Amino acid sequence: MTKGRKPTPTEIKKLQGTAQPCRINKFEPKVNGRITDMPGAPDYLSEEAKCHWKFILEHEGGSWVKQCDLAMFETYCEQWAELVRYRRERKRLRVQIEEAEKKIEELRAAEKYSSAISMIKFRDELWERDNFLANLIVKCIQPFKSVASELGFTPSSRSRVLATGESPGQVDTKTLSLFGEAAVDDCLSEVDYGGMT
Repeated sequence: MTKGRKPTPTEIKKLQGTAQPCRINKFEPKVNGRITDMPGAPDYLSEEAKCHWKFILEHEGGSWVKQCDLAMFETYCEQWAELVRYRRERKRLRVQIEEAEKKIEELRAAEKYSSAISMIKFRDELWERDNFLANLIVKCIQPFKSVASELGFTPSSRSRVLATGESPGQVDTKTLSLFGEAAVDDCLSEVDYGGMT
């Protein structure tokens, strides 16, 4: 197993303008089918995941994702869906906890202490569930961020890609010509390597 930094795919190097013949893996698989060319989200995804799938593709996010990345993209959408479900459940719990607190005060004011004790136990169970969900959300965020970064869906991972075309995923060849092989050759031709080639 190799150690160190993961190699940057050639396509990303081209978008960044850093592709050089000596740094390109000539045997790297070439993939062309974009995920935006697919008819839609797979049926087996949850409704929330399908919703996020559609959102990403409609807002430029899938323009550079290939169909061979399908499994990772599905994972990303489902992880987002899980976070949404956990956050919605926490929101419902907070409403229930607030209602329980009010009920406890009413029962105390009415001196119905046995009922108040039962309600306090119920409220504490709700708080335990809320804490469990809070921890679950924290644990889910890291793998979600990891997959999002792999796909280029985070600001930092996106900033490493130069895509200046007018359409999503379309690269402005005029801009990239400043960093193309010819421009690099021109720069290197003026460098004296002391007889080294």
